[in-house]
Amino acid sequence: TDWPIDIPVHMVSQLTTTRFNPDSAIPRIVSAFQRDWFTYTLALCVAITPIPMTLFARNFVSLYDIPSASMEPTLLKGDVLLVEKFPGVYDRSGRGDVVLFRPPSALRDIVYSSGSQLSSTSLFVKRIAGLPGDENIRLVGDNDVSINGVEAVGPDRNLCADEPLRLIEKYLENGKGKDIDKLGDDDVYVLGDCKAVSVDSRVFGILPKENIVGKPMARIWPLDRIKLSGPF
Repeated sequence: TDWPIDIPVHMVSQLTTTRFNPDSAIPRIVSAFQRDWFTYTLALCVAITPIPMTLFARNFVSLYDIPSASMEPTLLKGDVLLVEKFPGVYDRSGRGDVVLFRPPSALRDIVYSSGSQLSSTSLFVKRIAGLPGDENIRLVGDNDVSINGVEAVGPDRNLCADEPLRLIEKYLENGKGKDIDKLGDDDVYVLGDCKAVSVDSRVFGILPKENIVGKPMARIWPLDRIKLSGPF
């Protein structure tokens, strides 16, 4: 026989219909399961497992790469955190805890005015210093903060290097959080651990507690700074 050969169109149609006919395919699948149900069930589970795992990871657990020096020396630029984002994060948080949050509108305006961009999933990381009902939040001394008449909780915020241009001074000139009489029932006040560079509530003011969406569970990178449990 000479190749290639021609096959009549009507024969191709019949062959195709026979090969992919659901009426014949379904019994073959059922028969395969009956012969070796365990293997086929296991294969099916393996095939669909990535779907719920991906949904779970996207909604409840994620990785966060520290992008700046605002939390030094606690968190360094390039540190990678494992973050839990289960519902009710704020209810599991307290004064002094490190949290991740969606930027409020005032912070978004600051970012955009600097020429930077944010995505719908952009998060920021800071430490909760003030809670609902706290009073007399004042900027004192060398850009420090007092709340309820005492120094804000947290580590020594002088342990990081100053930003050479001292841009934080410019932001603080018109800071929205320099003088707050009382935090509302749904408001918190957050600070970075490096006061010399951190754009925090001193600058953008109060943070709605509903914006808090995550807490770090562990630091998984770099290897020499691994920390498998909090607090930070």
